[in-house]
Amino acid sequence: MPRPEGDLFAITANDLRNGLVVYLSEAGDWTETLADARLVAAAGVEAALGDAGHAAAAGRIVGAYEIAVERSGEGVRPLRLRERIRAFGPSTHADFRRADVAGHLDHADGVVAVSFGR
Repeated sequence: MPRPEGDLFAITANDLRNGLVVYLSEAGDWTETLADARLVAAAGVEAALGDAGHAAAAGRIVGAYEIAVERSGEGVRPLRLRERIRAFGPSTHADFRRADVAGHLDHADGVVAVSFGR
């Protein structure tokens, strides 16, 4: 399969214990936070996928693959919308934003989240 466009990549999968999206970390374990993911150049993707393969064989994760990311002053962000949704949560309403990701689902027009509580 052709490698997605980009110069920097992270390895993602799903945790078999709880179904959450996880990322291969520098330490070789799995983290739920993209900011803690191991970032590799295209030349390092195959080796990182090999590390992920060991975790898959051990029954820890499923469906490992690489995603193209970019690093900026705001942190690490996937290039594709699908992967942004996997990393940061739904794109439908500000009430569903991830509190641990600064700026996630902030609206440029100043719309704020609505509270549905009583």
